[in-house]
Amino acid sequence: MSTGSSANLYLLLLGEVALAVGIGALVEGGRVFRARSGRTEPGSAEPASSAPGMSFLRVALGFLWVLDGVLQAQPTMPRGFAAGVLAPVSQGQPGWLAGLLSFEEAIWRAHPVHFTVATVLIQVGIGVAILAGGNSRLGRLGLWASVGWGVVVWVGGEALGGILAPGASLMLGAPGGVLAYVAAAGLLLVPPSLWQRRRVGRWVEAGLGVLFLMGALVQMIPAEGFWSGPGLGSALASLAATPQPTLISVPILGLAHLAQSQPFLFNTGLVVIFGAMGTALLLGGAGRLTTTLALFLLFLTWWLGQDFGTLGTGIATDPNLAPLLAVLLLAARLNRSGKQADPRPVPASVRRVAVLGLAALAVGTAVGVAYVPTSHSPAAAPSVRSQG
Repeated sequence: MSTGSSANLYLLLLGEVALAVGIGALVEGGRVFRARSGRTEPGSAEPASSAPGMSFLRVALGFLWVLDGVLQAQPTMPRGFAAGVLAPVSQGQPGWLAGLLSFEEAIWRAHPVHFTVATVLIQVGIGVAILAGGNSRLGRLGLWASVGWGVVVWVGGEALGGILAPGASLMLGAPGGVLAYVAAAGLLLVPPSLWQRRRVGRWVEAGLGVLFLMGALVQMIPAEGFWSGPGLGSALASLAATPQPTLISVPILGLAHLAQSQPFLFNTGLVVIFGAMGTALLLGGAGRLTTTLALFLLFLTWWLGQDFGTLGTGIATDPNLAPLLAVLLLAARLNRSGKQADPRPVPASVRRVAVLGLAALAVGTAVGVAYVPTSHSPAAAPSVRSQG
């Protein structure tokens, strides 16, 4: 991406942020006017949270959405997202999904800067609303936005996490990191009383157990190609070839060579490890030892199978699946073992920040929707197909 294009990106982003601030100020001014008129401020006395696991998950989810928005603002993203993210994930997908991704690639190429700015505002806005809104109505709006936008990204950005294409593996990040964002937001939308009774933690552990068992099952399916041939080896070799420090790439390359030279042995090991971890989480819950082993396994998967989300490439959109699963596991552990805190209302000053986040979300959505009808044209589609 050229320097001029980078300047256009940040100038437009600055202008849209200023617009969001203005909208937030108007909304807050209206609230103050209603308060002076003797009306009750909605949600002002609602608690931020009363369960440590819930509080931890809220902060982690909000931070991760903000991080994703910052990653989307990288200068290489407007031109690099279509070619480096959308085009690769469309390979091997069913016709209907490949067509949807091709349409998305076409409209992104038509207005790359505007759609980049829209995505930044939406994701940062969601994160800020979740962080500052607590369990108030504003915070729940941010959580519902997390669910809705997460589904959009899972379908249109991750191609359903790759589960419909051959070679999908939990090791590589299937069924998609953003699906964990949706799950986390859904857990935060359940009544706080269930967190206080420590039921949610057990649900999370059981869900993670099922996920690991499903990962083991997929590794066993012959049609996925893990038992012979390149299998995971070629995917791992591609990750190792990504420009990055040698300390990170060498272990990935070594694992790729093992997977290519001994595919049966390598895949058997993955099936056993995923199956054992899934069984332990599903049946026994996450005791201290199980939690420690699961976190270590997720760290190794994040490094050796997901290359730390390829965060240094300039077109990384999120940290990938493993860190999200670790966050969910830690939230479950805190929920089952931690003490309950006294609920506190969301302060007015923090509430204003949540309003600003929702305003940014609204502006980003408006920018994206405004350019969709004018972006796709019959002339643009052949260009996309030729580059795919």
